[in-house]
Amino acid sequence: MDRINIKIDWWLIIPALLLAILGLVVLRSVAPDLVVYQTVFLSVAVIAFIFFAILDYQILVALHLPIYITSLIFLLTPFIFGSHSRGALRWLQFGQVSLQPSEIIKPFLLLTFALLATSSYPKKGLWLILSFILPAIIIFFQPDLGTTLVLGIGWLTIFFSQFSLRRIFFLSLTATIILLPLTGMFLKGYQKDRLLTFINPYQDPLGKGYQVIQSVIAVGSGQFFGRGLGHGTQSQLRFLPERHTDFIFASLSEELGFVGAGLVLILFVALLRRIYHLSQAATQPLVTLYCLGVLTLLTFQVFINIGMNIGLAPITGITLPFLSYGGSSLLSLGITLGLVTSMTRHTTSDSSFQIS
Repeated sequence: MDRINIKIDWWLIIPALLLAILGLVVLRSVAPDLVVYQTVFLSVAVIAFIFFAILDYQILVALHLPIYITSLIFLLTPFIFGSHSRGALRWLQFGQVSLQPSEIIKPFLLLTFALLATSSYPKKGLWLILSFILPAIIIFFQPDLGTTLVLGIGWLTIFFSQFSLRRIFFLSLTATIILLPLTGMFLKGYQKDRLLTFINPYQDPLGKGYQVIQSVIAVGSGQFFGRGLGHGTQSQLRFLPERHTDFIFASLSEELGFVGAGLVLILFVALLRRIYHLSQAATQPLVTLYCLGVLTLLTFQVFINIGMNIGLAPITGITLPFLSYGGSSLLSLGITLGLVTSMTRHTTSDSSFQIS
C-alpha cells in the first residue's frame, strides 16, 4: 500500500495538544464526571484534524458553494430539531451528547469568506458582506451573541484586508456611528444586563454580578503556585458558576496559580505566533487570508474569555479554545487546524510523519 507523506507543523500542533491536555487535567479536578466525554471529544477532534490535514483543500475550494449552502441549512436545524437550554436554541441533542452547529461550521465559513475576498467575482464586496450577514443573523437569533462576535471578527479581518489603513479607519468609524445607536434595539435584556454588570458588578453582588465576582476571587486566591488540584474552594464548592466551560480559566488559576495561568498564556502565544508565521509564509492570498482569519478569531476568543474571567471584559458566553469543556468547540478547532495544515504544508519545511 502506498504511503502518504504529510508534513506536520509540530510548532502548531504541540501547543494545541498541550492546551487540550491541560484542560483535561483541570476538568478532572473540577468536573470529573465529564472527563470521559471530553476525552472522546478530543479523540474525534484529532481524527478530524488528520482527515482535513490529508485532504487537499482545493477540493473544498471547488465545492465552496454547496458547502456554504449546507452550512446554512445545518445552522437552521436547531430551530427544527434542537433542544432549548437556558433560553437558547443552539444545540442538537444526541443522547448525552449535544452538537452546536454554529461552532462546527466556523472553519468552513472562514474558507468561504477568504475565497470570496481573493476571487475576481463581479461585486465581490457585496457577496462577501452577504455571505457573512446570512449566517450571522441566524446565529444571533438562536440567540448566540458570543459566536456571532467571534465569527464577525474573523470576517472583518478578511474583509478589511482589501483596503488601505485610511479606508479601514473610515469604514470602521462609519459603521460604528451607524450601528452603535441600533445596538440597544437588538440586544436582549440579559445581554444588556451583562454590559451594565461589567461596569459595576458589585451593584448586584448576589445576582447579576455574582459570576464575575466569584471568578475574580478564584483567580486571585490561586496566588503564585495555586491551591493544588482538587483544593480550589471556589470551584470545588461550586461557588464559581460554569467552572468547566466559560470560567475554566478561573478554575485553573485557582488550583494551579500564576504558574498554571502563565503556562496557558505561553502556549496560546506560541500557537498564535505560529499561525501568524504560516500566514506570512503562504504563497497564495487565499491561504494568507484564511490563516489571518483563524488568527484573529482565536485571539479574540482568548482575549475575551480570559478578560471576563478576571473582570476586564463583559460576560459573553465565549469559551476558552482547547480548555473549555465542549465537543463542538474541539471538533471545530480540529477542523480549523487541519485546514491550516492542508493549506500551508506545501509552503513550510518542518518535520513530517507518514500515515499508511
